[in-house]
Amino acid sequence: MFLLLLAVLLATAVNGSTYNRIIGGYECTASSQPWQATLQYFDDHACGGVLIHKQWVLTAAHCKLPSINIQLGDHNIQNFEGSEQFTYADKICPHPDFNPVTYDNDIMLLKLPQPVTLNEYVKTIPIGCTALPDDTSCLVSGWGTTTSPEANYPTNLQCVEVKTVPPAACKEAYPNDEITDNMLCAGVQEGGKDSCQGDSGGPLVCDGKLYGITSWGHIPCAEPNHPGIYTKVCNYLTWIRQTINTGDCLP
Repeated sequence: MFLLLLAVLLATAVNGSTYNRIIGGYECTASSQPWQATLQYFDDHACGGVLIHKQWVLTAAHCKLPSINIQLGDHNIQNFEGSEQFTYADKICPHPDFNPVTYDNDIMLLKLPQPVTLNEYVKTIPIGCTALPDDTSCLVSGWGTTTSPEANYPTNLQCVEVKTVPPAACKEAYPNDEITDNMLCAGVQEGGKDSCQGDSGGPLVCDGKLYGITSWGHIPCAEPNHPGIYTKVCNYLTWIRQTINTGDCLP
């Protein structure tokens, strides 16, 4: 499997042979993904995140770092555009059952010190729990590498459309890995479109709702018959609500 952090962070975070970034996509329309966050470490983009509450960002547990700066309202992450809101993770709450070997429960909540201001550039996204038919079109976004296995990171937010894959087909694609009920698979059978390194923690949006968090996949990315693996967010509604209501990490 693979983590989706920056290459400079992989030495301390990776545990296998797969990763996730945007490949075969296109530049998102500015402000079209207003829930998208960039999680940064020493001013470098490390992972994506999703604003689900005005004071909470959802991301992948494997994106845990000693400190996390967060930017919302971004499109070009190298230029100041005037739409950004700058904050940081006051509390870092990985799921207590996250398994760094299988990536089961690869989900994490970040509490911001103060609520952000919601506007046309920064919005929350609802979580989707309706069962998705196979081949449902979904959108993945992020600032991950646009090529694989060599890495080329974009400055502008990238989007790619993928389709949900049946669990049986996903397990067949990864016979040596454990595909659990907490994972959702999405990709393009012929390959060429996928998430990749740097996209970890970002959103998989279907029908305008958050269904998945980019977790892991195959390297090179976007290979035929190797869909990306996403954490199934709906499975964690109780944990998310309890954490937000408590205002602190749960044991």
